[in-house]
Amino acid sequence: MGALAMLAAASDTNSAFTTDVDHYVIDDALYTYCHPGYPSAQSYAPLPNATLELVQVVVRHGDRPPVNYIPNNDNEWRCDEVEQETYLHGAGESNQNTTGSFKQVIEIPKWNQRYGFENQIWRGSCEEGELTDRGKHQHNTLGAHLRSIYVDKLGYLSPELSSTDEIYLRTTHIWRTKNSAESLLGALWPKRGITPASSIPLHTFPSRIETMYGNTGACPRINVLIDEIVKTDGYQKFMKDQGPLMARLMDILDVSKSHWKDGWDGYFDVLNARQCHQFNLPCKMNGTQSTDSCITAADLKQVNRNANYETAYKFRDSPLAHNLTRLYIGSFVGTLRDQMKDHIDGHSKKLKFALYSGHDSTVWPLLGVLGASDQQSLWPPYASNILYELWKQQDGSRVVRVIYNGKVLRTRDSEQWCDLNACPVDQFFKRMDEFIPSDIVSECAVL
Repeated sequence: MGALAMLAAASDTNSAFTTDVDHYVIDDALYTYCHPGYPSAQSYAPLPNATLELVQVVVRHGDRPPVNYIPNNDNEWRCDEVEQETYLHGAGESNQNTTGSFKQVIEIPKWNQRYGFENQIWRGSCEEGELTDRGKHQHNTLGAHLRSIYVDKLGYLSPELSSTDEIYLRTTHIWRTKNSAESLLGALWPKRGITPASSIPLHTFPSRIETMYGNTGACPRINVLIDEIVKTDGYQKFMKDQGPLMARLMDILDVSKSHWKDGWDGYFDVLNARQCHQFNLPCKMNGTQSTDSCITAADLKQVNRNANYETAYKFRDSPLAHNLTRLYIGSFVGTLRDQMKDHIDGHSKKLKFALYSGHDSTVWPLLGVLGASDQQSLWPPYASNILYELWKQQDGSRVVRVIYNGKVLRTRDSEQWCDLNACPVDQFFKRMDEFIPSDIVSECAVL
């Protein structure tokens, strides 16, 4: 059944919840999308009788405006409190031989109602999806917490970055992930200079070959698997049960494009982004006047439960979830595994800290790979952080600890594959290998 037909059929049914979403074991009071849990030096304890050898950090970018636009959006979004200046210079040359510095200014003029397209975006100083000032502060806070643990408490990292060989940094090509990494590292090592010699190499892949999220252009089978998951009886029942709510939200928001009918991520995005800034939830518009037909707090709560269930079903619980996750994030899992293995094999002993700045679509499939509990499988909040720590024990064996948003990651009760406070590295690699494609080209091909 197509999405429109499904919505129409659903509108004639009882909207009582009869799918597994009500049985999805989460505590709403323990979850907020607006900010993450941070690792804390007060609660952090090193593994006893072991030496820390490598830290890999995977983060989601910080707070941003929505990436989905709705009509009549008159909110004001600010991204100009923390500015970024850039300059160009010849490779290897001093910072005195430059073009001079520049700073970007996003200009959104007041619409004159005659020409231009200013009525197609909000007010303020933010591009769609740009890191807000709050998002920059979130990652600055995260960097300060990491410094309090790995510099002040453990003495693992140097107080000042003496050699960029100790760090590896990679972001996606999307600007908010770069700004998030810069904000984090600015607090982890706050006294760095601006000379080329002190510059941390920032690695990015061209978008055509990106592996830190599902690359549907390079791997078309991802969309084939998602379509197959959407057609399963369990997912169709879920969408039918929640069809009346989706139809109501579409009417209030005045949206009709296909992606608003196919899932809950668009609603989750536009509503939670507003909620995090204490903006009012949208109401249906009659011309330029607001009506009494508004999205409620109860609607938002159900949208959140639906979006969390939908994501967990696709990437963890459906019969096709393993195959989807393997193609969606498996190449990046291989990068993390290989980097850790290279360190164990003695090929990269200087490297101590690796930072990967990505998206919610980077973090949530990694949680699926790890078999995270329902509570820790919820939609990753802004600035969510996964810490992979490699420890060497006194007997020479190695273990991996995984910390997510300040807490050791718990696997769900039905899948106790390893204690992620100290998982033997061979057992950890075995789990990772299950999700790493052996031949990505052939596995991504659509027959």
